[in-house]
Amino acid sequence: LDAQPEWVVFNEFILTTRPYIRTVTAVQPEWLLEYAPLYFNLGEFKNSEMKRALVKVQNKRTGMRGTPIKDGKKKRKQRR
Repeated sequence: LDAQPEWVVFNEFILTTRPYIRTVTAVQPEWLLEYAPLYFNLGEFKNSEMKRALVKVQNKRTGMRGTPIKDGKKKRKQRR
């Protein structure tokens, strides 16, 4: 490849003297959130680099640049 894509989906991970992935497709991170929302439920992700990157994408997508979604969960009204 001339350039390495930032996000990929792959079918197989092979570990030899070096790690390899096979059957690879470059994707946009927005696609992950849009087409697989149950699999990429940010409320269930552990704090990681991938979660922080997807939260940024989600905030940009929803126009909430100044108000970050910390865990992907919607806020509930508190009962009194």
